[in-house]
Amino acid sequence: MKMKTILLSAAVTAVLGLPAGINGHVLAEGATTGTAGASAPGSKVTAEAGSSHAEAVYKAALPLLVSAARLPDAVRFLNSNIYAVSPYQATVLTLKLENLHRAAMKTWESKFSSSIVQRKLTSVYKAGISMTKLAETTQDASLRDLLKSAGESGYKLETAEGSFFPVIDYAAYRKYKVYVTNDIRDYISIMATEADLPSSKDNGLVISWGDVAARALAQEEFIQSHTKSNRLSAVKSLYSQYVINTFYGQNNTPLFHYDNLEMDLEAQKAYSSILSKNNGSSPFLLKLEGFMKLLKENGYKLDDGVTDYLKTEVPQS
Repeated sequence: MKMKTILLSAAVTAVLGLPAGINGHVLAEGATTGTAGASAPGSKVTAEAGSSHAEAVYKAALPLLVSAARLPDAVRFLNSNIYAVSPYQATVLTLKLENLHRAAMKTWESKFSSSIVQRKLTSVYKAGISMTKLAETTQDASLRDLLKSAGESGYKLETAEGSFFPVIDYAAYRKYKVYVTNDIRDYISIMATEADLPSSKDNGLVISWGDVAARALAQEEFIQSHTKSNRLSAVKSLYSQYVINTFYGQNNTPLFHYDNLEMDLEAQKAYSSILSKNNGSSPFLLKLEGFMKLLKENGYKLDDGVTDYLKTEVPQS
């Protein structure tokens, strides 16, 4: 694998006309060689060559991230070369890729929305299978090209309410986590979790109540830890959804049963377990703790007291 990486780096260098580092590798910023307290001969030259190589790779990537038509090229290039740039540069490139994925989403949704495509997808769709793999299962040339192109552009196929649609394949971003800054590393983890298993479909939760609360906690931790992050607002928006899901549920999976207004038993167990294992100054947990104490006093039923608490502490609008 090491030799393969070296050869790949050399090949990319030759194609792009980039300056090569020693053995095709680039030293991290601030790294030194030799014994402690001393600089090895040529270390300054190596560092300068590494910096030059990183800048060349970074500049080569930027033109690929300005047009949706270049998405396949951008994905391939970043997958092969993101290791060569600095954490700051890797972060910029990763966020530019996500911005481009978002900007191109409507176009891709339109391509998949036609009744003909939807009908064809019904016969080939399998949950958890990549677009590229799905393309290999069909003999329909137009559908195969559509799936292949979408997959290479960085999207995956999802379904809800009987329809199929593309979403960003955030799980594929996991390969960038070791190269980006800490906040974007944590952001990728949050978004990849959503991509692996969306929390809801067809107006109902498809993950456990415990997972709903656990994801909310992870998002809250991001908000508290990365107050200056470029993706702070995105995580705040996601967190707001999870807070509502925690305290209300959804139409097809309400927290309180419609017939007797009793709290869902699995939610009761899950929330009690989370509160017993976690402590601290989490605003989310404090609200959940007050909520559960109130419910315990009234036999875990939705009444005026619980309704007033929700209106005050967890308003829906």
